[in-house]
Amino acid sequence: METEMEVASAMLQASDTQPAVLPGESLPWPKDVCLYQPLEETQLLLPEQASCLAVKTYLRMCRLPYTERQCDNAEFMSTGGRLTKLPLMRLGRRLFAEFEPIVVHVECTQLANAVSSWMGFEEREDMRSEVTYVENTFTLAELHQCFKEASIYADHTQPRIGSAHPWPLSSIRRREKSEEALRLLRVYQWDELSTRGVQVQLQQCCQLLSDKLEAHESNGKLSANYLYGQQLCELDALVFGHVASILNSQLACPMLSDTVRAYPRLVAHSRGIDQVYHQGKQLGGQE
Repeated sequence: METEMEVASAMLQASDTQPAVLPGESLPWPKDVCLYQPLEETQLLLPEQASCLAVKTYLRMCRLPYTERQCDNAEFMSTGGRLTKLPLMRLGRRLFAEFEPIVVHVECTQLANAVSSWMGFEEREDMRSEVTYVENTFTLAELHQCFKEASIYADHTQPRIGSAHPWPLSSIRRREKSEEALRLLRVYQWDELSTRGVQVQLQQCCQLLSDKLEAHESNGKLSANYLYGQQLCELDALVFGHVASILNSQLACPMLSDTVRAYPRLVAHSRGIDQVYHQGKQLGGQE
């Protein structure tokens, strides 16, 4: 059985002379595509879980098969990343981390399968800017709650960070990951926000998404449409990943879930995607 070190080594040994992939070129989808993430029950933090679920949902929307692998050191195998570094997607010797880089690779190599292939150039550019805004807002709100809310840090964040390592490595890793999260919050100027300030930012994002759904509503059915009308795009997968993860979270402070539940169109949108692409398993027990 291959180890995490072997996966990382494969990345480093990848040839620099691999054939260039032209935008829009369709290539065969590898049979051994694998998504790596930390253990969901004991290690995965809320922003990481949301990113992993968004990527899985996007690949299912594109009808691109993959296998999942949970391992202790998944985040250390990552090639980088802007926010969570997860999930890590391996295609042969090539590695991609996080939602947006994975989507870009699919769009460049699997044009026939990419869910946003129906969009025109300008509409796709607008959608991509919204993907960045939505991912930033939800992820930073989740990071703020996990690392700045004392009760959540003690009950949820701290135990999960250290669960894969013996002492004193567990203590070192908690400090390192906390510093990484707080640095991100400083970079995006979220570190000084209060819980109420974070909620206001999240409300603005949820309102934008709810308004988009309302604009495409038909026959009074809240879940009848997607964020850009009757057809899917990657924004739908991203929003579902965050909304479903938040609604399923057991954080000590319910601010995130209470905020999301205040937008019934957004919840109904995620329920519809859950039924189609996850057989209702992600939100089946949520009211």
